[in-house]
Amino acid sequence: MAGLHGGVASNVVKTALDKVFNAEFDYPVLPGVATAEDSIVFIQDATDRASVITEQFQGSGYWDTRTELQDVPEGSNKVGNQKTFAVLNYSKSLDVSKNLFDDDQHSVVQMMLRNMARNARLTRDKNAISIFANAFGTTDTNDGVDLISASHITLDGTTVSNDVTGALSDAWIESAIISLIEQKTQDGTLGGHEPACLLVPPALFKEANIFTKSELRPSTANNDLNYVSYIYPGLVVKQSPFLGTAHGGNDAYAFLLSRNHSIFRWLRQALQTDLVDYKYQRNNNYIYKGEYREVVGAISFEGLVGTDGA
Repeated sequence: MAGLHGGVASNVVKTALDKVFNAEFDYPVLPGVATAEDSIVFIQDATDRASVITEQFQGSGYWDTRTELQDVPEGSNKVGNQKTFAVLNYSKSLDVSKNLFDDDQHSVVQMMLRNMARNARLTRDKNAISIFANAFGTTDTNDGVDLISASHITLDGTTVSNDVTGALSDAWIESAIISLIEQKTQDGTLGGHEPACLLVPPALFKEANIFTKSELRPSTANNDLNYVSYIYPGLVVKQSPFLGTAHGGNDAYAFLLSRNHSIFRWLRQALQTDLVDYKYQRNNNYIYKGEYREVVGAISFEGLVGTDGA
């Protein structure tokens, strides 16, 4: 049996122990930590069905001039590159024998339930941040290209790069801001995105704050003005352990996002938990179970630039 019972936790129902230790964690209160519920890193949305169908939008382009008697030039909007994101079910259940539940002297059952809640939150954030951790590989936008790539093709046929090469530095942030501001949309017009968030792994969190928050230009002998902190004082620095090498990402990754990017989190069902009473089980087990339903996806490259550190 996979649950918690005397066979796997015999000391719990005896007086041989005075304390069972369960390592809690400080993850939710880490400075600047990005989670799946972060409204800057993920556009928060909801769905009432099992999948979300998305397409990219092409506007009507820049306006044209006309002579006095000429017909008003006609614009044409377009949508394309359809992609479906299937909502995923995330769930877990644990059995607790009635005997252990009755005899538990060390709050192990409560620890078990807290641990399940902790791991639900970690699973949610890990899967959400994987959009960025896999931005140079398995995370594709609707155009079928890596989220960060030099070869995005817009609906009007323009090639756009949101890959700003180089390691995180004062110079890279300047290049990333310029690339973000000058980035083109699906109809080839100016996107005009303003930098709102710099997302990095923990290994770069210190440097990212120095580069963006110092009053004077960092790492130079001159007292130059740090234009990033002066012009963009609202630029937020976020970190995620799931973006680092230790958890499947890369310690050199960095992403600069505007508030109008298209990385979405669609919530179908928030976390729900139930405790099924032992009276309804043939083996007198309690069953504690939980489930939530959501999906995260990247529709377009727009409003986002990044680097793998190369």
